[in-house]
Amino acid sequence: MYLSAQSIFIGATALLQASSAAGHGFVHQIVANGQTYTGWQPFSDPYASPVPDRVIRKVQSDGPGTFPANTADIACGAGGQTGTKIVADADAGSNVQFQWDYSCSDHLGPVSTYMASCNGDCTNFDTSGARWFKIDAAGYDNGQWASAKLIADGSSWTSQIPNQLAAGQYLMRHEIIALHSAGSPQYYPACAQVNVRGSGQGKPSDSDLVSLPGLYDGVTFPNIYTDFGTFTIPGPPPVTFDGHEAAPSPTTSVKAPATSTAVGSSNSTSSGIGNSGSNPPSQQATPSAQCLLASHRMVRRTLPLRARRHGVRSQ
Repeated sequence: MYLSAQSIFIGATALLQASSAAGHGFVHQIVANGQTYTGWQPFSDPYASPVPDRVIRKVQSDGPGTFPANTADIACGAGGQTGTKIVADADAGSNVQFQWDYSCSDHLGPVSTYMASCNGDCTNFDTSGARWFKIDAAGYDNGQWASAKLIADGSSWTSQIPNQLAAGQYLMRHEIIALHSAGSPQYYPACAQVNVRGSGQGKPSDSDLVSLPGLYDGVTFPNIYTDFGTFTIPGPPPVTFDGHEAAPSPTTSVKAPATSTAVGSSNSTSSGIGNSGSNPPSQQATPSAQCLLASHRMVRRTLPLRARRHGVRSQ
């Protein structure tokens, strides 16, 4: 099948628009027990033959952030309800690093990591039966939103599996909530399948557990461009076993981007963002330059894959 230059241009334009609208980030790999695992690649994996299995469950785009919080997609993203065949080994007490393809400095908001027991086998576990417990969360700290800190740290986030967590297979749900569009939060969840090894016996209590959907019911997210006073990060505090709390998210002081000046302060494992009286960031009505560049990269990666399916050669 022959595709004209005009057809390719129109297709590229449509893909760019879709990429800009759908979102701008996904976890492209994790590191567990010193081993690197490639995550689901939404712009290449669906077109591969055979379609690869990944340690991170499928997502449909580079950040399916616009789906409603009261749908099943909120758990692991659109397409992530069912399992994959890859499970990463991770020792209790060890760190798991989430490496993002995420560079939108205006997409400000909290970052959190939850886990849920797969009740045996994650490869066959449906998220509709999951009960989630938090292991870390960060909001606004030292003049910087957690999402900006993540970008400043090389688009990377490290979470520690609780030392005393009972062995077994779990989903690790890592999420950015972008609050740049007032009244319309965007959710960027990613779920990695891990096999926790160790001799611990710790299990979360009923008060530690939440459901997805359900976690964000009744939550009003703040307008980050105004003096919103106090905001509580949704969900329970990070789980504790025998008085030992899961390790906090990194708190190294890093100079925040100009757009990350907001009100409040938060400890990385606390659930509050208090009012510090600093000036809110300027509201941006259009996507940042970083986001637009990321969208262009996505189009360049995607178009040749689709074009080759129709016999078009890339130049």
